[in-house]
Amino acid sequence: MNYKVSVVTPFHNVDMGMFEKCAESMRQQTIGFENVEWIIVVHNSEPQYMPLLTEIFKDDRNVVVKELRDNSHSPGNPRNYGMEYVTAPYVGFLDGDDSYTPDCLEVVRREMMETKAQVVTFRREYELEKESLHPHTEKVLWNQIEWRIVLDRKDFRMEEMFSGLWPFSTSRLFDVDFLRKNNITYSEEVPWLEDVWHTGICLMKADRVCYLPQFIGYHYFINGGSIIQDVKQSMETLLDYFRSYVLIMDKLTELGVDTNDISHTMLGLLTRYYLASDLTADQRHTLCNMVEPYLKRLRKMTPNKLHSPEDCYLSYHLLKEVMSNWENPQDCPTLKNALNGWSHMMEILRDNSSTDYGRHYHFDRIETLEDYQQQVPLTDYENYQRLINLQTNIGESGILTTAPMQQYLVNAKGQLIPCTEEHLRPYMESLATTLKGHHNLLVAIVGQRKKQTNDGCTVETLEGQMVKKYMWYYHFARGKCRAEFSMPDEMFFKTEEKEDMCTICYYALLDRNIDQIVAISTPRVADMFDYITQHREKLLKMVREKDAPRAEEVEKAFLSDKPLAKALWPELKRIVAFGAGEYYEATARMKEFTGDIPHNHGYYYTEETIYGRAMADDCDLFEGFQSGSFHEFLPLKEKDAKTVLYTDTQKEMPYQLVVTNKAGLYRYITDHVVCIQKIEMEKILFTIY
Repeated sequence: MNYKVSVVTPFHNVDMGMFEKCAESMRQQTIGFENVEWIIVVHNSEPQYMPLLTEIFKDDRNVVVKELRDNSHSPGNPRNYGMEYVTAPYVGFLDGDDSYTPDCLEVVRREMMETKAQVVTFRREYELEKESLHPHTEKVLWNQIEWRIVLDRKDFRMEEMFSGLWPFSTSRLFDVDFLRKNNITYSEEVPWLEDVWHTGICLMKADRVCYLPQFIGYHYFINGGSIIQDVKQSMETLLDYFRSYVLIMDKLTELGVDTNDISHTMLGLLTRYYLASDLTADQRHTLCNMVEPYLKRLRKMTPNKLHSPEDCYLSYHLLKEVMSNWENPQDCPTLKNALNGWSHMMEILRDNSSTDYGRHYHFDRIETLEDYQQQVPLTDYENYQRLINLQTNIGESGILTTAPMQQYLVNAKGQLIPCTEEHLRPYMESLATTLKGHHNLLVAIVGQRKKQTNDGCTVETLEGQMVKKYMWYYHFARGKCRAEFSMPDEMFFKTEEKEDMCTICYYALLDRNIDQIVAISTPRVADMFDYITQHREKLLKMVREKDAPRAEEVEKAFLSDKPLAKALWPELKRIVAFGAGEYYEATARMKEFTGDIPHNHGYYYTEETIYGRAMADDCDLFEGFQSGSFHEFLPLKEKDAKTVLYTDTQKEMPYQLVVTNKAGLYRYITDHVVCIQKIEMEKILFTIY
């Protein structure tokens, strides 16, 4: 059969749930699955996968399943092997845990035929397995108002072609005759970032390339097992990575590419590995010598939509300092600035330098962390009360932030904490990470909105605002398949606050399939169980009217010897709710109902910022979390103490947390106290004091 397009997929121990999504995306291609030649190369996988995939596709004549066992640990070799079986005129590379959008192959093939381009590039969206991973996406400098941009060799726009994270092979289709005529393959000598090698050669040898700035054709799943996410490496692996960098730089330079931007990107990754890995001084010396000639050629990047001024400054100075200092790389001043949040601080000051607060304290003159600490005073709520009143009572703006206020978050003291859209975004993202992939009992009291203030904002609790924003921005907008809930969606927008706990408990008892309980804190979960036990007969009556068989199950659960949570929900695997510090007593009360079901503290939320996330289930240790805020630490037991930064904190010392955030709080002393337990290269670990 003459296929319209071929797709090569390297398969290495891929999670079958993810691969099912990949296969479904192939079957749903509007070009017709039967018109696609799909070559799957089972690469160095566990024995069960080859017969499993062979069985799955036994009735699909267009699917070729091959096995490859070799010494490589990257997708380059299986892609080369798969190319030997390609018969269609065009080929794409699809990873086994990713997927194509439904019309991807039809649209991109049509563009290849119409433009006669040898490489057509389209856009890729991404999905993080967990929020803590590093996203790698392809922002571009192209004019995104245009549907199609076609370049011939004589008018290649190199700056746009080779800027940002351009190299991914997977968000492209290639002309097969072009690849074979030029003998373009993935190099076995480049086991790391092999896409940079392959795509760079393709672009520079092509006579015509086409870009589709508006068309999203690829769904990229970023998982924690990816080699780009695992920063601690052996010396043997690092030698492969550093050699790959040298070979790629030399080849791209030979082809006429200005490698400055990609050199920054690759050296940035190498620096993370270099700092995180256990190396001797001699080993560090060896690696530094390998990149020394390329560091000398490195230039500062130009700020643009891809690189902020802070990124450009840190990248240039950090790479040169760390990768030139093999004796003691962790003592480099720029590295300390980066770890201490210099870029977060500078971004906040740059964005708000024109505000009344920014002009008063000369944000535009601040260049260092020391400048900031000397120039801007420590503050508390009294410092902001009159300024917030000007906003809420008169409708003033531009006092604290250039971004408009969106809401005010009311804290336990009844104080109004200003909140912008950017400030709230990390809260929504972290909640989305927690809920994703689970059948959730979300114990959240959303409550009524308070009256609107004169600057057009509403006053709400952090809990209520997080849930509402999550529902709008993730659950409704991005697809309900991401998470399931025991309570109907519309109930998260109830207006009768006094009925909320009854409603939560009623729908929770109706649902036998809950596998995760999520709340902002353990007192909320403990209160729910108290309500269930105190209003047992009322709730049973309500459940019986809706679902008599389920009511019988619930009644038996009340009589069971098991902890109530286990008896009610056999599928329950985890409780996620902050329960450290002052909430330890509530956590103990909650565990009377949940028994030994794993408990995770989740995120350390306050109205001012997210300070940390739990390291593991049933663990009181938190990892510091920088969510666009800048954090300082005020020694609690020292008279006339000054704040210290992350790298200067001491173990077993209690510190009061000081925050600068995107909502207009500058060096704001909070009521929250942590005790530092461990300081590592890329993170700080603490307990709640």
